[in-house]
Amino acid sequence: MEKATKRNKKEAQPVLIVKPVSKTLGLDYLHISLIALVIILVALAFALSGFRPGQGVINCPYGIMNSSCAGPIHTSAQALSAAEQALVGYSDVNTSLSLLPYYSLVNQSSVSYLNASDEWLVVIPYRDPLLKNQTFSISLLLYDSNLTLVTPYLQTLKPPYQTVGRTVAFGVVNITGRVLCTTTTPVPMYTFIDPYAPGAIAAIYKGINASAKYGNEINNSYKFIYTGYAQKYYSTYGINQTQLAGRYLFCASKQPSKFVAFLKNYSIESTGNPLDNLSLEGIVVGSGLNTTKFDSCLLYNSTQILDAQASLASFYNVSMTPAYVVNCKYETIPQTLYSAINYTLGGLNTTK
Repeated sequence: MEKATKRNKKEAQPVLIVKPVSKTLGLDYLHISLIALVIILVALAFALSGFRPGQGVINCPYGIMNSSCAGPIHTSAQALSAAEQALVGYSDVNTSLSLLPYYSLVNQSSVSYLNASDEWLVVIPYRDPLLKNQTFSISLLLYDSNLTLVTPYLQTLKPPYQTVGRTVAFGVVNITGRVLCTTTTPVPMYTFIDPYAPGAIAAIYKGINASAKYGNEINNSYKFIYTGYAQKYYSTYGINQTQLAGRYLFCASKQPSKFVAFLKNYSIESTGNPLDNLSLEGIVVGSGLNTTKFDSCLLYNSTQILDAQASLASFYNVSMTPAYVVNCKYETIPQTLYSAINYTLGGLNTTK
């Protein structure tokens, strides 16, 4: 009997014990895990339901910061306008950079917002007249907060100040606060000349050639003023003798048919220093001008008119000569005069 009992114990089968689920939970761990997974998938689907391909690019062009779209305070147009204002400031730099506003191709500019630094980058191509008109670029970095200049990337020198004027096209500076004289042709062109400035006579010829080229589309008049180029002679030659050249040039310009001859003879006679009255009278006679008309202009009109021209130059903030103001609004220099005239006439044609 004892042996039979032992054999039965060896042959006994294992028993599967199923533990009842707690009545308080109602679910086993497997079901709980499956439910949690479903909840996570539903939440993920809800989060992705608002996302569409390209939506972030359309609605947030400058990226997302702090769970919201990042963006500049100012627009790209405002940034470009501020860069144009900064560019005009170079016109008063006593280096070749003073030509920069007149050779800049602002209509080809690119404007980018730098989200990481809250700055605008404006890249403006320009033609360098000293390097066979090769095209280069000046990069201007501006704070988005107030659109003031951070730094230029052409060189390390910043302009002395940021002007209210703007560089608006190749060779053209818009004089802020001035308006067009006319919206039809002919448009007035003021030629501001200091007789002792480098290239003064050549600039007058440039004005004469422009009058001939554009015919009835422009009306050129000469404004002779005395800047630092003339003033440096005051202590040696006196104010009266120094200013005689401007008065003679002005009265000669009132006889257009003989003005070129006067310029030619004046250039031959001039040594760069102020000429005396006798020498200037000889040029008048040798150039074939009507001496009666000339003397009348010289004695009764020239001083008052030149004073008025000096006031006009001050009104337009002319700080260097030779300079031209086309249609009372756009300023240019001899090298870019034709570009300024074309720009002005093109604008008039657009508005017609």
